[in-house]
Amino acid sequence: MKLTNQQIAEYKKTLSLSIPVIIAQAGQITVGLIDNVMIGQLGTTSFAAASFTNTLFSLVLMFGMGYSFALTPLIGKNFGEKKFDSIGTWIKNGLLANAFMGIALSVLLLILYILIPFMGQPTSIISQSQDYLAILITSVFPMMVFYGFKQFAEGIGDTKTAMKIMLWANAINIIGNYMFMYGKLGAPQLGLIGAGVGTLLARIFMAIAFIVLFCKNKNYQFFYQLYKKSIFSWTKFLQVIKLGIPLGAQIVMEASAFGICSIMVGWINEVGMAAHQIAISLSTLGFMIYQGLGAGTTIRVSHYKGEINKNGIVKATKTGMHLMFVYCAFIIIVFIGGRNLLPYLFTTNDTVIKLAAQMLIVCSVFQLVDGIQIILAGTLRGFADARIPAVFTFISYFIISIPFSYLSAFIWGYGAVGIWFGFPVGLFICSSLFQLRYKFILNRL
Repeated sequence: MKLTNQQIAEYKKTLSLSIPVIIAQAGQITVGLIDNVMIGQLGTTSFAAASFTNTLFSLVLMFGMGYSFALTPLIGKNFGEKKFDSIGTWIKNGLLANAFMGIALSVLLLILYILIPFMGQPTSIISQSQDYLAILITSVFPMMVFYGFKQFAEGIGDTKTAMKIMLWANAINIIGNYMFMYGKLGAPQLGLIGAGVGTLLARIFMAIAFIVLFCKNKNYQFFYQLYKKSIFSWTKFLQVIKLGIPLGAQIVMEASAFGICSIMVGWINEVGMAAHQIAISLSTLGFMIYQGLGAGTTIRVSHYKGEINKNGIVKATKTGMHLMFVYCAFIIIVFIGGRNLLPYLFTTNDTVIKLAAQMLIVCSVFQLVDGIQIILAGTLRGFADARIPAVFTFISYFIISIPFSYLSAFIWGYGAVGIWFGFPVGLFICSSLFQLRYKFILNRL
């Protein structure tokens, strides 16, 4: 089938929006791996303390990231409508809503900090865990400020600025770790606390860099002037919060479901845990690309919604789907063809490799439905639709996927690989419900 010029333009636009998001995510994943390697050099106790603290911190930060997504469709709709005065109001109230959530999440983490001694962890890691978390808490507010500006920029179709800032921040994080963890270049040797300092410096840079660019960069001057003229609105402030909370909950529920499955694998044996970690690590290769395409779809849909262009919305969704199908076919070939080779990147244990290969086959099975649900989630975000999709996510993961995983592993006797059986089932239900929701909203336009 020959593509029209209009279709080609839509593919190019979606890719131009998605690729910077994918690159930024790849950079974050890479820095996370480097962080773990550097912390691992400090010893087993420090590594265990960091692992425990990051488990607590990551879910809170994921919620904050998902919460900030609310600003993109709200600004994107006005951008499509060319109601530029309203964009200034959304920027001001969106940033304030993000700052409010930054404070709220910091308070939540402070409570978790106090509760760490009562969480049943080894006494050897408690002190380091609390010290590390204390530094990370101070990084939440600047991170939420950055997310606010990032989602504004995505709302007007700019994904490159945030990508550039995040890549520079990654370099600052690594250099900060090197200096403060190991006492290099004249810095004090702080051990695990130094890793927190590196993260804090990177996130402060991210917030300040975007603030400076917003105020000084010529590409943002028009919006900066709109921001200065805008006023605070309780209605818009609360609207961002009401939309952001279910979006944040959606991200956390998905992450929590995978986390619970990791815990269940731990009930079986160490081999299962190792194989599961390998398969989860490799599965991010697919998830990362799908998420980037989902972000691009959100932006395109929000703009078309502002234009009241129903055909444009359908076209943007189909474009995201088509690009996802192409990558999905590639990743399935890689996983199935390399299932016995890829695990060697992580281990040489034949038993672990054999089990990881079985999990990669299951991972290949759910790639398509995972990609579909992520693109449709992006479309629904573009509609500024969050509460119903959050309910669908809860049903799919916690009512269907996790119980099915438990039954497969422990009742039906499939063991560690059975934990993975719940993923395709839950994702199929989720993608089907999202499809019904998409068609319902589309018919109402």
